[in-house]
Amino acid sequence: MGKRRCVSTAENKPSSGCCGVKKPKLCPSPAGSAQQPPAPHNCQPPEDKTVGPGALTPLSRPNGTTSGREQLVVSAEMGCYCFDVLYCHLHGFPQPRLPRFTNDPYPLFVTWKAGRDKRLRGCIGTFSAMNLHSGLREYTLTSALKDSRFPPLTREELPKLTCSVSLLTNFEDVGDFLDWEVI
Repeated sequence: MGKRRCVSTAENKPSSGCCGVKKPKLCPSPAGSAQQPPAPHNCQPPEDKTVGPGALTPLSRPNGTTSGREQLVVSAEMGCYCFDVLYCHLHGFPQPRLPRFTNDPYPLFVTWKAGRDKRLRGCIGTFSAMNLHSGLREYTLTSALKDSRFPPLTREELPKLTCSVSLLTNFEDVGDFLDWEVI
């Protein structure tokens, strides 16, 4: 009997921030059935695949210059994919199918926070551009299980987690490390 995610009510839709997602709760098992971990499924992203007005843009030209027609890259589906990767790993399932979002290379970070107060539980990434599919898969597990500041995440923590994906773009060359300003 296949398990499925509850997505019919508004409270079970993924909530998203600037570049983060909280995975919807899994459907409870029917009464009397054996308790088994739910089968993993790639989550269905909301219809609007952009996340917020300040969402990140791709590096379309060297040194962060753009053509003036910036296209949004980050999506809630990226956070859902990270949850699926972690879920499959913690339950010993094969990794989820490849996602539908772009596989373009970006420097990236995956951040895990737990609980209502959103305590940091892991954050690791790379400044080297990686294809998003393999980069998110790798840094999902690295940030969840190998951040030396925290014990590895567990199955029991999954319902309390929030995941944020940060894509780094628009790098600029500078002549001095003090050559920056806050805007």
